[in-house]
Amino acid sequence: MLRLFQSARRVSVPILVVRTADQVATMEALEAASATHPLVCWDAVRGLVGVNGPGKSVLQKQGVKAEETIGFVEAMIAAQRLPQESVVFALNAQRQLGCDGVSPASIQAVANLREPFKANFRMLVLMSGYGFAPPPELAQDVVVLDDAYPDAVQLGKVVGDLYEAARKTSKQVPALTPDVTAKAVEALSGLSSFAAEQQAAMSFRETGLDLDALWERKRVTINQTRGLHAYSGPERFADIVGVESAKARLRSRLKARTPIGVVVWIDELDKALANVEHDTSGVRMDQLRTLLTEMDLHEWRGMVAVGVSGGGKSLLAKAFGNEAGVPTIALDFGDMEGPHVGESEMMLRNAVSVIKAIGRGHAYFIATSNNATVMRPELQRRFTDGMFFFDVMTDAERAACWKFYLEKYQIAGRPKLPDDAGWTGAEIRNCVRDSWDTGATLLEAARFIVPMARSRATDVEQLRRFAHGRFLDASKPGTYQYEPEPMEKLRRAIQLPPEAVKAIVGMEES
Repeated sequence: MLRLFQSARRVSVPILVVRTADQVATMEALEAASATHPLVCWDAVRGLVGVNGPGKSVLQKQGVKAEETIGFVEAMIAAQRLPQESVVFALNAQRQLGCDGVSPASIQAVANLREPFKANFRMLVLMSGYGFAPPPELAQDVVVLDDAYPDAVQLGKVVGDLYEAARKTSKQVPALTPDVTAKAVEALSGLSSFAAEQQAAMSFRETGLDLDALWERKRVTINQTRGLHAYSGPERFADIVGVESAKARLRSRLKARTPIGVVVWIDELDKALANVEHDTSGVRMDQLRTLLTEMDLHEWRGMVAVGVSGGGKSLLAKAFGNEAGVPTIALDFGDMEGPHVGESEMMLRNAVSVIKAIGRGHAYFIATSNNATVMRPELQRRFTDGMFFFDVMTDAERAACWKFYLEKYQIAGRPKLPDDAGWTGAEIRNCVRDSWDTGATLLEAARFIVPMARSRATDVEQLRRFAHGRFLDASKPGTYQYEPEPMEKLRRAIQLPPEAVKAIVGMEES
């Protein structure tokens, strides 16, 4: 990024946008590359202030007072009085130019600097967070640079410097080993240099770096990013009964040449991106476009899990991160909606940049949905590992599921099982857990469970018919095949009281 900045200075680029997770640290690095030129910084509290000696001198010489340039427009007007080769850094430029509330005067004030700055090697550097996109009026006038999150070498230096300083003050601190460095770098990936330094220092003990505490602090930091939530549950594939075909597909991905740096879970994707064409704000369409573009650009793979509620879709997504030994992050599109369209778009792009940094360029997406009919073809094309249909359990899977949860909740003996036709794994778990918690028998606990396949029979039937031949079967190899039960069997399954049967018979005879 420094090389590109210096190249821009050499050819007199007048307006530069620098997107970074740590504006202060990035600005300091850019200042070092232009230390001999007048450097000026603007923010919404201090106004224009000199950064170095030449910068302070020119502001004083030109009569530019900080208190008179607190407004962004006033600061841009005053910047025109600076001499050649001056550099003006504007902090948090996205708050002045990146939301729907931006004023035409702010845009025009920046546009007015293009020609005079171009003439004598002056530069306006608009510092912003990731995701900021210049307004359309300025899109052709600016050059955009991204200052990437610190890489493994930089993070390793942060850890090394921390250990070196600690060992100078205490002989009890052990020497830093390559294994600890690698694990610490993995835990710090996705944080800015400043955040990584602070989190590592807060997690340091007399015996060295507490990696568990470091991971927990990182999760807290990730959760502060709008739209992202770091999942920390203990689930593994061994906790999932059935869906062997879907698990086998994910296990093959663990052995592939392309590594997995982070698992991104998008829950209820059908609801998150439904009716994007009718969204007059344009937010949902931009979210969809950004997601598809990033997946295609970085060749991020993914799987779509579709099926009945409680079929194990979300559990599979949560467990896969633990199987891969990487973080699982839930991506919530709704949480990234702000009061302005520009703000919503910026938050999504920022979330994607965090995902990219955490996974060190490698991410795997698992999207879950209870409705397959609204899945868009462009989504299916990006999720290259297939769309799997999760139906209710087979007889063998239900038997294994009962055995698993009875052992988990330590229910001894051979308790009598309820009629579990059409039950999902979640419903079996709820029944056993309620029995353990209340002391009721399984039959008593089952009285309060209405299987999803029965309460929403019409919806499940439609979903199965739609999935027939279109999706892969999550339980066995090949495509999902649905054979409706014969009508005679369905009629026998209907239980009516004797008086109702007599009434029906009487109607038929008459």
